[in-house]
Amino acid sequence: MNGLMMLLSLVAGIGVAAQAGINGALGKKIGTIEASFISFAIGTLCLLLLVIFFGKGNLLTTLTQPKWMLLGGLLGAIYVFAMVLSVPKIGVATTLLAVIAGQIIASTVIDHFGLVGGRQIPLDWQRMLGILLLAAALLLFYRK
Repeated sequence: MNGLMMLLSLVAGIGVAAQAGINGALGKKIGTIEASFISFAIGTLCLLLLVIFFGKGNLLTTLTQPKWMLLGGLLGAIYVFAMVLSVPKIGVATTLLAVIAGQIIASTVIDHFGLVGGRQIPLDWQRMLGILLLAAALLLFYRK
């Protein structure tokens, strides 16, 4: 099962790269905010269909959850907007490497403190070295 999850994550990563390029190209044609909106609207429609035909949860309990749990949609919108804006200027690879660096740094902090209900995994020298190497990779990709 873990192998399947790794494969699914790999496919999702490929999709993110493709999505960034596609949304960046769309943003150049119709506008940054407009392309971000279209991307989210199509994604929302697809998810609505999945909820209707396959959903087993309870949407009615959404508003009874802690309000911080509703920030995911806002953060997703910021992500898509940043992709649409950044990709045409610095390219897909550099943009996504910067995103990955941000994800690794933020997720390391989340793990270290056990935030948002996750397992606490302390920051050690290996993780810190990984972050430094990722920062070096970002500099190498960004250099003109």
